[in-house]
Amino acid sequence: MRIPVKNLVLALGLLLPAAATLADGARVGEFTVSATLLELLGEESASRFEGVVEPDEAIEWEIYVPESYDPAEPAGLMVYISPMDSGGIPGSWKEVMDAGNLIWIGAIRSGNERRVARRVTYAMVAPAVIARDYKVDSARVYVSGFSGGGRVASMVAPEYPQVFKGAIFICGVNFWGSRKPAQLDAVKSNRYVFLTGKKDFNRGETRSAHRSYRRAGVENVLLMDISGMDHSLPSALKFGEAIMFLDDIPTAAAAD
Repeated sequence: MRIPVKNLVLALGLLLPAAATLADGARVGEFTVSATLLELLGEESASRFEGVVEPDEAIEWEIYVPESYDPAEPAGLMVYISPMDSGGIPGSWKEVMDAGNLIWIGAIRSGNERRVARRVTYAMVAPAVIARDYKVDSARVYVSGFSGGGRVASMVAPEYPQVFKGAIFICGVNFWGSRKPAQLDAVKSNRYVFLTGKKDFNRGETRSAHRSYRRAGVENVLLMDISGMDHSLPSALKFGEAIMFLDDIPTAAAAD
């Protein structure tokens, strides 16, 4: 599924995080918000998504904002796509968000049973949800997902590299194959982590996708093949190392 880049950019307009103004009463900690595309994008832009998500349909997201959030130091943003219908952050990963000055957002009812087009749309408008109340560093807007969510993240990241500057594909990833990204040069300037485990049943596909990215000329890629890990979420330590790679910070993570 491909929403034309020009339509997507028009739909998001100037709602990308760099333009955000902190609203009075902006919350920190873990909470849920609801919004419609009409509220986020306006009538004309929201109408571009009709047939996928109706303009007046309420969408819910689970959000985590570090207690230390300071609008004077714009935060990064991690948009997460879950294989389940909860978009909440794993408890141990909160410390990773805190340490990295990152805000977390994951859509509710965006699991593997939902239409891919809907899941993509939820991920694409997530930055606009955060932009209403928080200042975010647009150079640190990332997308991640686990299993089937990782596969959707791997559709979103290369399709919209002007929005998502990095991605972490966890135990699930697709290569674009013959559908070469329209902005391949932008893809090549971004950073990608392919995270799997020695016991993950998707390990072979993940390693293959990593090789395919490299063959396509994408050099800023990291394969994390974790000993003892099966088809499951990584530890906070390993997830933190993946984020450090996206931030271009030297890390102990190594490819096998």
